[in-house]
Amino acid sequence: MPKVMENIQIGFAGCRIALRRCCKWLICSNRTIEPREQYEVLCLGLTGAGKSTALATLVGEPTEGIEPTSGFNIKTLPVNDTVLNIKELGGTDAIRPFWKQYFDGVHGVLFVLDASSGEVSLKAARETLKEVLSDSTLKGKPCVILATHQDLNGTATVVQVEQLLQGILHGRKSMVLPCSRGERQGVLKGLETLTDYMTASQK
Repeated sequence: MPKVMENIQIGFAGCRIALRRCCKWLICSNRTIEPREQYEVLCLGLTGAGKSTALATLVGEPTEGIEPTSGFNIKTLPVNDTVLNIKELGGTDAIRPFWKQYFDGVHGVLFVLDASSGEVSLKAARETLKEVLSDSTLKGKPCVILATHQDLNGTATVVQVEQLLQGILHGRKSMVLPCSRGERQGVLKGLETLTDYMTASQK
């Protein structure tokens, strides 16, 4: 008789465990999954600055033989519990006048600057960024600048790029970050920083 009672108790214990697991499964299956916040990001820069290479490096795509973007290129990436819809626009003289058509609805700007391109090109990049940020549609929108090609000799440092851009980044959250060709971490750091800025501006 004691053996029978023991078996009954074991059976009841098993039923209780199964019931708890069943209830837990039902609760989890009915739980609403919170949608991720989505942000629209423009990736801009002069042609040859390294925009396509930077984004390809980030998503693990081959970077050899990448041609300059002639129109636009779109990447969707999860970053810091958000989703970034990144639209990279070509940077040629013929395409830049059409950039402003893509400014509506943008939450942040990732500007890629070839820090190894020399004084003339750096000044041209500065004037281009100044024109972009002066547009009323992008007023106050955060901006992160990737100073690329830091692995090359003679490249402008982050401090030098900050001095170059002095006076055109006021009124918004911004940062200049270093980036080397083929280095994923530099690009990711830039997007994480931009995401933090965009999230803060939405609160």
